[in-house]
Amino acid sequence: MTICYSNICVRLGGKDILTGVDLQSKEGKIVGIVGANGCGKSTLIKTTFQMVHNHAGDILIDGKSVKSYSPRDLASMVGYVGQDQSVAFDFSVRDVVTMGLYARKDKKRGRVIIDTAMASLGVEKFADRSIQRLSGGERKMVFIARTVAQGADMYILDEPTNHLDIKHQLFVMDYLKKSGKTTLIVIHDLRLAAHYCDYLYMLADGKTYAQGTPTEVLTKENVRHVFGIDGYAEKDESGILDFKLFGA
Repeated sequence: MTICYSNICVRLGGKDILTGVDLQSKEGKIVGIVGANGCGKSTLIKTTFQMVHNHAGDILIDGKSVKSYSPRDLASMVGYVGQDQSVAFDFSVRDVVTMGLYARKDKKRGRVIIDTAMASLGVEKFADRSIQRLSGGERKMVFIARTVAQGADMYILDEPTNHLDIKHQLFVMDYLKKSGKTTLIVIHDLRLAAHYCDYLYMLADGKTYAQGTPTEVLTKENVRHVFGIDGYAEKDESGILDFKLFGA
């Protein structure tokens, strides 16, 4: 299963945010979206679910417009975790993860699915605790567990490592890598992007500025142009990709 964003244009408050973005996931791989703050990364992701309206272009899942799918059908195919971690009601962690069963056709194994999802993200110890009493990082892990419970073939994640300490950042990225799921991820940490993403899209000025492997995208020139810093991705002596800052 793949998702393709074709010529996506978004205008908000009279301002052009995206002006023709083309981007595509890769089956079974982690594709990262990087760019400076305000470049439209989250806006692009939100067009998938029409949380933000694109006035031009289309989003296709396996060649079919997302607008032709019902919300339930879309949820059965795509698991989503956004940046917003607010919860208006006093749900327990188990209640929140159970919401992931909404799109599943077979709910007979619901209890097992929920328990397995919580255990896989290490939040089973919070099962009966109110979601409102968790830290931002703990909530993030719960929302990812909810997405796992959906059983979707594809994940779309907007800054999933936000609010997490370094241990849990690595845990989440390792989990995604090992899952083998088709994953589209907005990520601001260029070191994590270089190390974990199989392919990158770099957004700038409302468009796709660069795309390719981490070493092809995170070049000195691209990083300087988009982020205004001096850095680049390269393999270390053991062949592991890392992002290096000049002088660091």
